[in-house]
Amino acid sequence: MLKIIRIILVFTLSTWVIFTDALSISAQGKDINSLSKSDKKRASSLFKDFEKYKGNDRRRTEIIRQMMVLGRPVAQKMFDILDRDIRKKWPLYQTGFTSSAKKVGARKNTVGVRKEIASLQLKIQNLRKLGKGLTKDQIIHIGDPALKRLHKLKVIDVREIFNSNSKLQRQRENIIAIAEQRALCIERLILREDEAETFGLKEISEYEKLNASLAFGAPLAHLQILNLNSKINKTVLPEEAAAVRDMNQYRILIGLSPCLLDPRLCLASREHSKDMEQKKFFAHDSPIPGKKSPWDRAKLAGTTANAENIFKGNQEGHAANRAWWYSPGHHINMLNPDAKRAGMGIHGKHWTQMFGS
Repeated sequence: MLKIIRIILVFTLSTWVIFTDALSISAQGKDINSLSKSDKKRASSLFKDFEKYKGNDRRRTEIIRQMMVLGRPVAQKMFDILDRDIRKKWPLYQTGFTSSAKKVGARKNTVGVRKEIASLQLKIQNLRKLGKGLTKDQIIHIGDPALKRLHKLKVIDVREIFNSNSKLQRQRENIIAIAEQRALCIERLILREDEAETFGLKEISEYEKLNASLAFGAPLAHLQILNLNSKINKTVLPEEAAAVRDMNQYRILIGLSPCLLDPRLCLASREHSKDMEQKKFFAHDSPIPGKKSPWDRAKLAGTTANAENIFKGNQEGHAANRAWWYSPGHHINMLNPDAKRAGMGIHGKHWTQMFGS
């Protein structure tokens, strides 16, 4: 969910007079000269076109591009308009998508399917119980087919969700267009992450992917954890939050509770990844004084941990999780049913993943 951003100006869509007055205030507030007469006239004309082409996202995006040339006051005003619009439409889309996904899931959630899901989940969970006897070959020949089948049974195809609700696709396209227009304003204003959070296709797709995987009806406790994570996500790096979401997808598919995102474990993980990258080592034991063990590093970050995975070679969190899935010891850590908290930290192409009870 987007963070609340302070609205600098008050705007009424019905009159251009208020719009131009607001531009003047914005310019003064930011020590920017007021628009020239010709620029005000041009801005007025473009804004009228923006209103005229309501429903034509492509044309509106082009109009926004032309507006950005006129300077920061216009960019600020259009950012405020678009930001309010997306805050209004995004929750409505979320509600519609989730409701439609659940309806599609309910139609597929038969007794036979539930029995097959339970059998497949047990098959994967039993791999972990082999402990030191678990091999990569067993994960490939037993775990992979079961996971693939679980994904087919439990994760609803997004196209099916759109087909069940004709309005959803159009809503989605409109939100993506507004997000693109909003991004143009952010680029012109050179806003920091804490001033205007990035929002676009990636965030929309991640929401859809998660909810499609929960369409069969996840336990309330699982949903509560995921809702908490959606709020905590903004306190860590975006790629770290995405990596934890990806890891939780594995756990949800095989019937385990998702882990609560722990920013302190992310910090400890990030620092270890940084140390490995900069000090040219790859191990759980660190040569850095006071950081020797994972437990030392967790304590320094103000928390506790009981398991750690490390990986190098890719900046994508899903690649790290996939590698750990195939590595018996890491596989056992990642799919521990007793794990309650998790953190992932990246630096360069090094990843560290930590778990706590």
